[in-house]
Formats: sequence, C-alpha cells, structure tokens
Amino acid sequence: MENASKALIMAGGVLIGVLIISLAVYLFVSFGQTSAEINSQNAQKQINQFNSQFTSYEGNNQLTAHDLITVTNFAIENNKYYDNDSNYIVEVFLNNTKITDNNNSYIPKRKLENETLIGVQYRYNCKILSYHDNGRIWKIQFKQENDD
Repeated sequence: MENASKALIMAGGVLIGVLIISLAVYLFVSFGQTSAEINSQNAQKQINQFNSQFTSYEGNNQLTAHDLITVTNFAIENNKYYDNDSNYIVEVFLNNTKITDNNNSYIPKRKLENETLIGVQYRYNCKILSYHDNGRIWKIQFKQENDD
C-alpha cells in the first residue's frame, strides 16, 4: 500500500509539472503574439507618420512653390538616408518630370525681360500616385494649376 501511495504522489507531481510546463508554453506563445502585434502596430504607426508628411498636401490645389520645395527636399533627404534600399525611396514629379534627382533646376521659372525669376505666383496641386509594398509613399505628382 505504501508503494501505491508513493506512486500516486509521483504521478501527481508529474501531472502538476506537465501542467506548469503547459501553462508556461501557453504564456510564452501568447506574449509572443502580443509582442508581434505591438511591433506591427508600431511599424504601421511609423509608416502613417512618414506618409502624413506627404499626404497633408494631397488634394490641395493652392500649393505654392514653397510647399513644392519643402516636399521635394524632404524626399531628397529621405532618399539620401535610405540610399541602398529602394523600398524607402520617394520620387516627386512636377508636371510629369522627376525632380528628386538632387538638382536645383526643378523650380518653375519664367522669363521677364531676359531675366529668370522664380515662379512663386504659380499654384500647384498634389496627388499621391503610388505606394511601396511596405505601405510607404513612393511617387508623388505635382501639377501646375495656372500659368500667369
């Protein structure tokens, strides 16, 4: 009888051990999924924050040359930072011409008595053309609204 009692105690100990290990595995998996969800939410938040620097201009047809330069310079700085990763490159177009090639000749100009002046009186509209697979903005189009 004494052996049976010890066997039951040992079986109970093994059962409790298995339950504790099962609980630990369950908690590990559960916390791992929660951590993955939080990381995913943080990544999406960063993408939304990045995109908002461009989407705030979308649909506005009263943008100025200053807005155009601001967006283009932000894209150029972003492209320098992510030089080796094409999934993070942002391309800005003005009237179907790519202007994020880091040259300063993209500012619209007009001639007035043989002098070149920056066309600050022009107005532009902005449209997001496409996104990368990772959700970040890829191509932005500015179109000139008027030609005074």
